[in-house]
Amino acid sequence: MAGAGLCGSALATPLVSLVRGPAKKVLILGAGMAGLVSGYELSRLGHDVTILEARRRPGGRVHTLHEPFSDGLYAEAGAARIPDDHDLTLKYVKVFNLPLDPFYPSRFKSLRYDFGDRQEVQIDGFTDAMNRYFGRDLGGKPERWHKIRGGSDLLPRAFARELSNKIFYNAPVVKIEQTNKSVRVGFLRGGSPQELSADRLLITIPFSVLRTIESPGIGATKQDLIARTRYDPVARVYLQTRNRFFEDRGFSGFAFARGPVEIWQPTWDQPGPRGILMTYARTGEAERITGMQESDRIGTTVTQIEAMFPGTRDNFEAGYTKCWMEDEWSRGAWAFVARDTSEAELADGRIHFAGEHLSRWPSWMQGALSSGLRAVKEIDEAAV
Repeated sequence: MAGAGLCGSALATPLVSLVRGPAKKVLILGAGMAGLVSGYELSRLGHDVTILEARRRPGGRVHTLHEPFSDGLYAEAGAARIPDDHDLTLKYVKVFNLPLDPFYPSRFKSLRYDFGDRQEVQIDGFTDAMNRYFGRDLGGKPERWHKIRGGSDLLPRAFARELSNKIFYNAPVVKIEQTNKSVRVGFLRGGSPQELSADRLLITIPFSVLRTIESPGIGATKQDLIARTRYDPVARVYLQTRNRFFEDRGFSGFAFARGPVEIWQPTWDQPGPRGILMTYARTGEAERITGMQESDRIGTTVTQIEAMFPGTRDNFEAGYTKCWMEDEWSRGAWAFVARDTSEAELADGRIHFAGEHLSRWPSWMQGALSSGLRAVKEIDEAAV
């Protein structure tokens, strides 16, 4: 894709030499990974960028949870793993000097239930189960997987610091219009309606949210695609325990359950006695969990993990859940476009589109970054 070559140049030197004409005024909808990388690179090219973000934070579905937990512990609500072949993600991690750690622990045994009976395995047995159910994109050797030390959201926050006052938070969009000469966006800020106009508009918000916005500026063909794009559910349940009792018994806290559902212990390399055991459920199981009350989600998860790691109930302190279908500004975890991606990513007049759903890597930070860089090239080369 064009984005890969652009990124290579961006990381080495400023991209001002690539500007094809006068600087453009560009509006970007969404401060997720696609919107952030686009704003960052367009600004470096000399364009006038403004980003509208409905949330009070950057990152979108890259979201690290801190507040529900004690002792500074944290866990990921969204993007967590980085494979060693995701070059764009790794390059931006390097640009912002973010240290990486192994995602998986090398000590202790893990559990595997996907063959029916309980199996005690090394961590490569866990990743083998991932490979069996989800393919090499989620499997392979454990050592190919990394995580950002301190949490995945350090990457979007690093972009956001560079963009500074170019991002308007708590600014949900309500209307999108365009003419032959400009685009206009209506949004709310502090509850008050406001408008901004620009030469070009880049939409990076999920189609699941975009289809709730009044958008007469988007053509019928693209509207149909937006309406038919399917978003998958994901549910994660987090249990804080007063200690890591399972490690005393030789277990890492990682398990591959029936379902299939992943069990992680994201605190395996975090300091302190307390720990977090969490479940990661996809389509099929995620809908069932999402349909429950919060207390029932936590209660059934305590029972589920108690059967794997006896002592969970006795050591349980607090629980928290994240179901992405309930998230007002995502309405799903990731998407698969209803048509060929190359057709879906095409600009509609002065309106451009980017996001993980418009890439070869749906659901990954790599996909959002790649799609955002492709949109940067489009906008930079377009007429004012």
